Amino acid sequence: MLGNESLWDAARACHELLERAGLRHALLGGVAVCLHGYRRNTVDVDLLVRRDEAPAIRSTLEAAGWTWIEDRRELRSPGGVGLQFLLAGDKAGRDSEVLLPDPGDEAAIINLEGLPVLSLARLIETKLACGQGNLRRTHKDFADVVELIARHELGRAFARHLHKSLRGAFRTLVAHAREGQ
Repeated sequence: MLGNESLWDAARACHELLERAGLRHALLGGVAVCLHGYRRNTVDVDLLVRRDEAPAIRSTLEAAGWTWIEDRRELRSPGGVGLQFLLAGDKAGRDSEVLLPDPGDEAAIINLEGLPVLSLARLIETKLACGQGNLRRTHKDFADVVELIARHELGRAFARHLHKSLRGAFRTLVAHAREGQ
């Protein structure tokens, strides 16, 4: 359970601490999906970081009262919100050709509500790649993509902004998004 701190407060506090320290980062996962317009439940903050900066990011947050939970491989905010690192350059999904972008890549990161967030195309890529590589996550990740397609009225042509290995899956989900209208 979350304490008195909301997920949004934790994401904003994390961003402010890391921005002051000059450490690049970006939100992805459920928080990014919400910031892109599909409001849904999520219980933690997923943070894209550079591998070589992960120790400095952890130290910065720990100095501000965040706690490392070894068995969960995550940091916890003072209010109990979990924060998990995803590392730039790692595969976005098991056996995927898609790699997580660098949080300093201005083409991959946008500012939404004052927070650095994966762009819509990169977010959809990560969701598709993760969903294809993990059957237990497929329903959640693909549902996020379908809702983002509907919310942003994306058509099949948007696939050109995605990695070629994901274009077919995206076009299939566009067709499913249209079925519900």
